[in-house]
Amino acid sequence: MKKELVVIILAAGRGKRLGGKNQKVVRHLMGKPLLSYLLPTVKSLNPQRIIIVVGFQKEEVFSWVRDDKVEFVEQKEPRGTGHAVATAEEKLRDYRGDILILCGDVPFLTEKTLLEVIEKHQRENNAVTVLTAITDNPTGYGRIVRDGNSVIAIVEELNASAEQKAIKEINAGIYVFKSWELFQTLPELVSDPIKGEYYLTDVIGILARKGYQVGAHQTLCREEVMGINTEEDLKRAEEWLRQKNETRDKDFVSRRG
Repeated sequence: MKKELVVIILAAGRGKRLGGKNQKVVRHLMGKPLLSYLLPTVKSLNPQRIIIVVGFQKEEVFSWVRDDKVEFVEQKEPRGTGHAVATAEEKLRDYRGDILILCGDVPFLTEKTLLEVIEKHQRENNAVTVLTAITDNPTGYGRIVRDGNSVIAIVEELNASAEQKAIKEINAGIYVFKSWELFQTLPELVSDPIKGEYYLTDVIGILARKGYQVGAHQTLCREEVMGINTEEDLKRAEEWLRQKNETRDKDFVSRRG
């Protein structure tokens, strides 16, 4: 990695569609908390700092994450992803490198894909680079709005027009920002009129309108960016992980034979 890197993991949400009783990033997937899949991948990038934003049921995260390399900040009120990232600004006031932001409920991300996003971000000198995916059923995801090859906005489903809802390129919720551009723009966010939250995704549109370069990297593995938001998602993730493990075991036996 040529430049400095800090990672911010968002783990403050209530996860109402997963029951809302426990912090969803420590919900178990085949016997392991979701965060236990993601954290080793993040650490493999050798970032300067890893900051986890906690909030709802923060003690559950504290009890599982016992790592001197991980820092915590608290989002005391659930005011959206943009507000969650802003809570980390005090810790990064003098930092001028890149910031990788991702959610703690995306267990299957690979080091390879994250490195590709970071390298593209640095190579193109983008203000922000977004990880995207193509899916036949984009329902529930933010849509990537382009002008030619340039990303000009991410529109959440609640706010999307019929035309925008037909877009099949979705936001995976993983971003690499230049720190200065990110923290200069966060104060410009306006709360969503429907949910009253401050969306990190709105930063992309603001930067694009100001003429900053906004890039995107598309993963070819849709499952890699699967977020766990519902019980159905959890079952789908278990099935995919089981199939992946079976394929790996068969390949191992084949190589030994």
